[in-house]
Amino acid sequence: MFSNRHIMIAAISLAVCVLLIGGLFIYPNYRKAASIRTQVRELQRKMDGLDGQTQEVEKLARDVRAQRIRMEAEQKVIPATPDMSNLMQKLSQPVDYINVIAQNLTTGSAADAIVNGPDDCGVKAMPLTVDMDASFESVFALVRSAESVRRLVRVASVRITCKRDEKNPDNAIVKATIGLEAIYDPPTPPAPAAPPVSEAGTATAIGKER
Repeated sequence: MFSNRHIMIAAISLAVCVLLIGGLFIYPNYRKAASIRTQVRELQRKMDGLDGQTQEVEKLARDVRAQRIRMEAEQKVIPATPDMSNLMQKLSQPVDYINVIAQNLTTGSAADAIVNGPDDCGVKAMPLTVDMDASFESVFALVRSAESVRRLVRVASVRITCKRDEKNPDNAIVKATIGLEAIYDPPTPPAPAAPPVSEAGTATAIGKER
């Protein structure tokens, strides 16, 4: 049988072996595993940040696309010519003697589109007056058509007075005068070229100097 002394020595030896194994293998592996876990948490934090930035970039891209679509829808074109016949055709309401009793479109003389603007502005406004005997809905439809056309048309004035339709007393008819301005930007005419100087003229000028 082993003595207590032998048992004690064996226990101490076993404990020393356990400590050596822990020091040589377990503890370094534990520190390495802890370092790896720290790196994983740091990478996850960076990935979460990148995901947030990606979502923000995608949101900004969607906002830019929406603003571009809105700008293209709201942006007005300023043509080089007034093209009043085409505009009058687009704005004219059908005369059905129910909603529109009478309609008259008259153009005026072009003037500067910007009052007291710079002399070199060049943008012009062609006035268009629309006189209507029609329902309020038809008058409003014409104004809305003027505001929704692709080219720039300003609504300068709207005057509406009530008018009773003798043939249809129950039909609410108004008398409206709508002042519109079709904006256009005529091309700038080229500057006149300087007249050429003839050789005879040059000789005459030199002779006069003498």
